[in-house]
Amino acid sequence: MSHPLYLAFVWHMHQPYYRDSRTGECRMPWVRLHGTKDYLDMVQRLESFPSLHQTFNLVPSLLDQLEEYLPPHNRSDQFLDLSRKPAADLTEPDKRWILERFYMADWEHMIKPQARYHDLLVKRATPSDDAAWQQTLRRFKTQDYLDLQVWFNLAWIDPWLRSQDADLARLEEKGGRFTEADKQLVLDKQIAILAQVIPAYRQAQQRGQIELTTSPYYHPIMPLLCDIRSAHAALPHLPLPEETRFQHPEDARWHLAEALQRHAGAFGRPATGVWPPEGSVSEEFVRLAIDAGVNWIATDEEILWRTLKTARAPSLLYRPHLLRRAGGHAAIVFRDRELSDLLGFVYSQWKVTLAVQDFLARLEGIHRQFRQEPQPALVSVILDGENAWEHYPRDAHDFLLALYQALAGDPRIRVVTVSEFLSQYPVDQQPSLPDLFAGSWIDGNFATWVGHPEKNAAWTLLAKARQDLAAAREAPPPHGVAGQAPAEAWRSLYIAEGSDWMWWYGDTHYSAQSEEFDALCRANLENVYRALGQEPPAVLQQPIKGRVLHYVSEPTAEVHPAIDGLETTYYEWLFAGYLDLRKGYAAIHRGRQLLLGLFYGFDQTHAYFRVDVDAAELRRHAGWRLALAFPDQQVDVIIEREAAAIRGRVSGPSFAPGASERPLRSSQSEAGQAIECAYQRIVEAAVPRSRVPLAPGTRCQLQVSLSEGAEVLERHPTQGTFHLSVPPADLESQVWSV
Repeated sequence: MSHPLYLAFVWHMHQPYYRDSRTGECRMPWVRLHGTKDYLDMVQRLESFPSLHQTFNLVPSLLDQLEEYLPPHNRSDQFLDLSRKPAADLTEPDKRWILERFYMADWEHMIKPQARYHDLLVKRATPSDDAAWQQTLRRFKTQDYLDLQVWFNLAWIDPWLRSQDADLARLEEKGGRFTEADKQLVLDKQIAILAQVIPAYRQAQQRGQIELTTSPYYHPIMPLLCDIRSAHAALPHLPLPEETRFQHPEDARWHLAEALQRHAGAFGRPATGVWPPEGSVSEEFVRLAIDAGVNWIATDEEILWRTLKTARAPSLLYRPHLLRRAGGHAAIVFRDRELSDLLGFVYSQWKVTLAVQDFLARLEGIHRQFRQEPQPALVSVILDGENAWEHYPRDAHDFLLALYQALAGDPRIRVVTVSEFLSQYPVDQQPSLPDLFAGSWIDGNFATWVGHPEKNAAWTLLAKARQDLAAAREAPPPHGVAGQAPAEAWRSLYIAEGSDWMWWYGDTHYSAQSEEFDALCRANLENVYRALGQEPPAVLQQPIKGRVLHYVSEPTAEVHPAIDGLETTYYEWLFAGYLDLRKGYAAIHRGRQLLLGLFYGFDQTHAYFRVDVDAAELRRHAGWRLALAFPDQQVDVIIEREAAAIRGRVSGPSFAPGASERPLRSSQSEAGQAIECAYQRIVEAAVPRSRVPLAPGTRCQLQVSLSEGAEVLERHPTQGTFHLSVPPADLESQVWSV
């Protein structure tokens, strides 16, 4: 008997609670902007493909914030406030704030395609100090600020939605010289789009095309709430906070119970499935889910292999499993890591036709293995439903449209919700999995959220606030609150338990707003004390972020390396600057990477670059292309491996060392000038100072990428560029900054 291949997409829609619950202030715009760019179009696009059924996981903290922008709340955020302010009334601090933050968008796909927006980016450049900022502020006129206000908000509306709205399409075509009325139209359209989001999901559920699931309320790492020592399951020697052990399964139970209640109220039906935040699971979480009546949960395939302690096998991955425990049972599905990560991190760099063909070919390979099995395969593709798309052209509309057309037209594949498959092929009679391994979708462990000194410091403050809140509930006035502590104190604590604050601490992820995340995390804890009528501890006024070294170090003297692809001596790169490429991720996390770190330095004649790589993994790629791009100067340093040969070149204009930012001449050919380079264990290159924009006293931008054929394997940083400031000529006493 030949079965179709069943495919379940689970799109996880999540934002942390950005608003200060006491003051109502919101310093970050990401609910509003992802609301206009990602949430509505993702569900509306399915209307043209009724045979495709999908699962959407909406976190309650996201639902709350979407509704807070709408009547009767009509709340704002700091970005929206400064967008609404007439450009002619902007103060100098307003203007600088806007110039620093209104380019927070994918430059390649959201800014560069819009000529006026890109011109404004070039006009701003990258001011390095207050004097440079003053020059930039003088260059920008009132019309420039008005156009920037419009384009920042317009670019964050999905291009497919823009094309369907005559007013927005007209403004996009107009391109610039916008009026205040044009700006108000864009901002009104944003709110109108937000108002459609939750009803659109409710309607799609009613017509039977989607399943809606939930996550614990404020997106905490549930195993760590239950017992922070669960982090030792995968990493026995991971440092944990020493002062206080966090162990509050009752908090985890609250997040889950309240999420299920909130979901049922919003969508009129209970959520039968749960995506635990970051796919983080443990036996304690399994028991909570079963007790709450959850039918199924999902996590990453790494958890399956560590649970079974067995070799990876398609027959185990591509089917739901049973979790039978003393209190009942639930099903569990495991995400196909490779397919999910291809959508999240890789296909954005491919041509649409090649990406869709590759995805379908991989599905066909799975289908061939299961066509004659008694039960068909279920392939679970689970990833963020918002963060990946800005890295695709046109916010992935062309890719998703072509993918859905291919899937809808392929009789071998049936795209279903998880519950649809479970109702047809229940797991009740299967053998149960043993105790579930405690881990997450990121490397099967919890190191993203605990273990680093900054993360542990935040956990210590959280545990102390939790202790003080519990003590205040019991203590009589005036030192405590008689009876039950105020609900607002508990709500502030639950918000502080969210996973996103710990995500941005440490040095594994980078955000231009890391200081805001730090401040909001501490504000949530301060609000616990204020709700109790107590003065917050002074330590909460001290930033947690930055208590350890950043992931960048700077050159301290000239370097003179031998270009041989080896670290010939300890001293040859000792005084170089360094970018740790493992620690510069944005809001998404990739799996095993090939590029690990970049050293950079000078002598009087050359700039030197060294890239550390995962040599064992890189050997699997017969040919590759490493690019060091300086996009603001249109210069590229390229190192290519073809068969056994390593070749290097630099293309773009030439520069006068120490004289001017202006190029002297264009390169003679598109291929560029050959440079000295080598690769054995590391990649090294020497580039004449005249061929790279590193004149003393100037600034430049840098982006690092690795490609194989047409496929971009990695790009660092994932958004924007590193910013390099080249010191004056006396390198022995001056350094770069990044």
